[in-house]
Amino acid sequence: MAVMLGRARDRAWANTIAVAAGAVAIAASLAVLAVDHSSLVLPIAVGLLLIGVASVDMTLVPIVAFPATLATLRVGGFVSLSDVVLGAATVIALFMLQRRGAMVMQPLILAGVAYLALMIPTLVWRPYSENLVEWAHELVLVLGSMAVGFVVGRNGRASAALGAYVLACCVVGVIAVLTTVNWFIATGALAPAYVGDLHKNTVGGMLASALIIAYARPPWLGWSRGRVGLAMAVLAAGIAASQSRQGMIAALVGMLIIATRPYVGGMRRPKLIWLVALAVAVLVAINVSSQLSSGNPFNSATERVRWYEEGLAVWRESPIVGNGLRWWYTPEFAGHIQPPNAELEVLTSGGVVGLVGFLAMFAIASWALLRLPAAYGTLGLAVVAGRFTQGQFDLYWVAGQAALLWLVAALCYGVYAKHLAEGTVIEDESPRTLDLRAAVFRR
Repeated sequence: MAVMLGRARDRAWANTIAVAAGAVAIAASLAVLAVDHSSLVLPIAVGLLLIGVASVDMTLVPIVAFPATLATLRVGGFVSLSDVVLGAATVIALFMLQRRGAMVMQPLILAGVAYLALMIPTLVWRPYSENLVEWAHELVLVLGSMAVGFVVGRNGRASAALGAYVLACCVVGVIAVLTTVNWFIATGALAPAYVGDLHKNTVGGMLASALIIAYARPPWLGWSRGRVGLAMAVLAAGIAASQSRQGMIAALVGMLIIATRPYVGGMRRPKLIWLVALAVAVLVAINVSSQLSSGNPFNSATERVRWYEEGLAVWRESPIVGNGLRWWYTPEFAGHIQPPNAELEVLTSGGVVGLVGFLAMFAIASWALLRLPAAYGTLGLAVVAGRFTQGQFDLYWVAGQAALLWLVAALCYGVYAKHLAEGTVIEDESPRTLDLRAAVFRR
């Protein structure tokens, strides 16, 4: 026995020394890279961290992909940190996919394939490297996100993934509020909050998705009403601090969809949301009208009108198959910007053919989510609709934000597949059914 304990102790020491030596070697290698190849240090470090996380639990990397959508920091000059994490999560998810269970998500996959397939003509018509690279990027943002979300839901990690995202957004919301308060104290003016490198509209969009998730609170998440209420208050305050009109509208659209869907598990939705939606809609309309009539060519509303006109002029250069993905980085269109509207961006990139695919993607996905039992499809439908709404007034293909809606939609399918396999599917309940049950219980 003593000999066995001694050997075990020796193996433990050997493992510890090996790990320490490996850590020193990695740190030294990163230090050398930092001298001449600094742009490679961060992605390599993130990759090594993800490998370490995956060695503990394979599902942790797909879970991290949800809050990582907030990481817009660029690495290597092209991809964002969220892209790196999503790429790693996609590889892991493809290994973990259970083919029989994943068949339930077939309509969602079809939606993504419809868009990506109809963008191929622009790859042929405009054969330049950025075009092909961005198409591959969107392949991961759409189909990769679906694989990741499904695996997370199918393996029972939905609460952890969505909880991590909402919690991270709450931190962003607190920072946004503090930024606005500090600025007001210093200057006496209410300025929109920029959180680090995050634009106010990016902040608004991120928090809007988190607010929709918290408001939906499907029963399979197991979240308490008190904590969710606190999170919603923080997120709503953060959106207000960002002064992102598109974020406010996106959040309200998603929440209104949830409010109109069947009741689930006896969870009633407060009617106050309708009054809030009306008030916000009126305030936004007044604000936009005021900016358009002000004569100031540099406010956000007037600039958007000009950008729309420029986008339409670019589309006319190649109306059928477009000018290629990321055309605004090509010498031919130097000085132009990425159109701040989802349909116009796709129209200029993939032409009418690409726009048909883009609209088909959202139509098919929305219909598929609508056909799921409300306990599963409502959350995905609301997040997809909220992001689509925001895309009407802002950039759509922004790495993390373009991935989150498909992560959530596929997660809902994953949870549904898990409950199907277990025989624990939560069926829809109408308000009348709930009232009848309440009457029976009172007796």
